[in-house]
Amino acid sequence: MVRIIQYLKTLPVKTLSIPKVEADDVIAYLSGVIPQDPKDKVFIVSSDKDFLQLISKNVIVYRPMEKEFYTEETVVEKFKMSPTNFILYKTLMGDNSDKVAGVKGLGPKKLYKLFPELSEKDMTLDDIYNICESKFKENVIYSRIIQGIDALERNYKIMDLSNPMLDENDKNYLYNIVESKELNYLPEQFIAMYNEDKLGGMIRNLEFWIKDVFDELNNNTNPLK
Repeated sequence: MVRIIQYLKTLPVKTLSIPKVEADDVIAYLSGVIPQDPKDKVFIVSSDKDFLQLISKNVIVYRPMEKEFYTEETVVEKFKMSPTNFILYKTLMGDNSDKVAGVKGLGPKKLYKLFPELSEKDMTLDDIYNICESKFKENVIYSRIIQGIDALERNYKIMDLSNPMLDENDKNYLYNIVESKELNYLPEQFIAMYNEDKLGGMIRNLEFWIKDVFDELNNNTNPLK
């Protein structure tokens, strides 16, 4: 990890970290403040599905494992709901990768059958609870959600990125990083480290690759935007 950071510091790429703050919260906050124009685009590169809840007209998630860009339309197509509702999908269905248990007996088909509203409008966990309370006699799933609401609320809070856990000092630090025009571009040092690490042909035409990719970033006054 330290070596990767050393490589990045030779390129016009901004790197940042905040002690005791999750990267998810930093990414969530930046995705909300960087777009300052309707045409601005933020790309989050991650296979973590939690980031799908951040997708908007300005925010796109690229999932490397699938080699696919997820937009608002992609989420609706794949999950039959808006990105805003995706956190409810994960809360109710669970996620093994996050060690979050879902509601027993609830699969995708049953989810849409019991809660068609998820495909129709943006909802909250309270909305789900109210539906269950009014229909608890109709299906055991409704009763299980009511009985397990405390655990579901905890899981929801763990995965909710709408309110990043950052204090004002953290936000000021991130703002200054975003606004800073100071960038390093030291391709010779990158190549020296690459040769020192004996990475061989991992990057084809190394010098051309650096020039082709990073000259443009270096000429941009603010790469994060």
